[in-house]
Amino acid sequence: MEPMNGRDIDLKQAARVLIILCFGTLLPLSATPTLAGPLHTPQKSLTVDPNLILKPRAPGFSDGPLSKRALERAYSPEVKVQLEHFLTDKREDIRRAISLSTRYLDEILPILERHGLPRELAYLCIIESGYRYQARSYAGAVGMWQMIRATSSRFGLRTNTWEDERLDFSRSTDGAARFFRYLLALFEDWDHVLAAYNAGEGRVRHAIARARKRGLEPVMENLQLPRETKIYVPAFYAALLIAMEPERYGIFPDYHPPIDYLEVSVPGGVKLDAVANKLETDTEVLRTLNPSIRRDRIPPTGKTFTLRVPCYLDQEFVRTAAVGFSEVKWIEYRVKKGDTLWDISRRFGVTTGMIDRVRSRRGRRTSLIYPGEILLIPISAVNDIPGRFG
Repeated sequence: MEPMNGRDIDLKQAARVLIILCFGTLLPLSATPTLAGPLHTPQKSLTVDPNLILKPRAPGFSDGPLSKRALERAYSPEVKVQLEHFLTDKREDIRRAISLSTRYLDEILPILERHGLPRELAYLCIIESGYRYQARSYAGAVGMWQMIRATSSRFGLRTNTWEDERLDFSRSTDGAARFFRYLLALFEDWDHVLAAYNAGEGRVRHAIARARKRGLEPVMENLQLPRETKIYVPAFYAALLIAMEPERYGIFPDYHPPIDYLEVSVPGGVKLDAVANKLETDTEVLRTLNPSIRRDRIPPTGKTFTLRVPCYLDQEFVRTAAVGFSEVKWIEYRVKKGDTLWDISRRFGVTTGMIDRVRSRRGRRTSLIYPGEILLIPISAVNDIPGRFG
């Protein structure tokens, strides 16, 4: 083996210096958690540098009560664990969620402000759904705010054959805001409010009562709640810390532009395909802008439906086109023993192709119907055929 000459030694030393410089530069972005220094030195206070919040971002997040509480809890073991989880295992999920947030913040923030709620509550959707309006949980929670049907109906959201407002990014926010106002009046403490949003107000109320009966302060650490709920509250604070200044944590979102659209009143019962054709746009675009519509038809509510249409359409053209639609009334018919699709179509004076099914049955022929199944039948005047449905 030949001895190394001076030039080889110089090159190796230069390489070492380069590696050290590189790691020294990258360390703040790759540590676990990212803010390992501040989080492990409690004598220092963690502050938000507003210069690190990139546009497009709505101002005023760092001054709210939830942001202040998140900053106070940043050093707690519970929040630090969640920060580490988000910045390692869930790093890309967090980046995608924050990227998508700016698509809906302009819709969400005014609703929260109208209900007197903190703006930073908008970032709860990071851990609920990642801002995916189509998200569904194993427990039956739906939408960006992950509300179950029973809760959503209590706070003014419609969920029926035609429409599920939990899927709508604007209406679901209004329902969630009403729920939060109710919880805030019950508990007056944001830890309890957040826990109740996840586990239900009854469970949190009983946990508080049990803690007080044992002579304990009703802080989260002393409440006997499901493990998911105990994780949920610090997870929100961790997500909020990252969302307020993602670049400081080494996360660089690809911010989506705010959603933009026009609104037009359309009579109930009209097919989305018909609207799309007349407006010279795509049905899938209408579905995306109006995610609460379940059956590709305007919900027949007895009044006009406010439909969102692409913003690039001419407003006068849209308004004129909408005038040409007429209402289509529908009834729900429950199949009885002995019914056939042909008999039902003749009874109501429609073709079999015009009859729709409430629930598709995989693996079964569409021409077959079953007792108890609900069929949707278009009809001009329900009162003209008394006693023929039910």
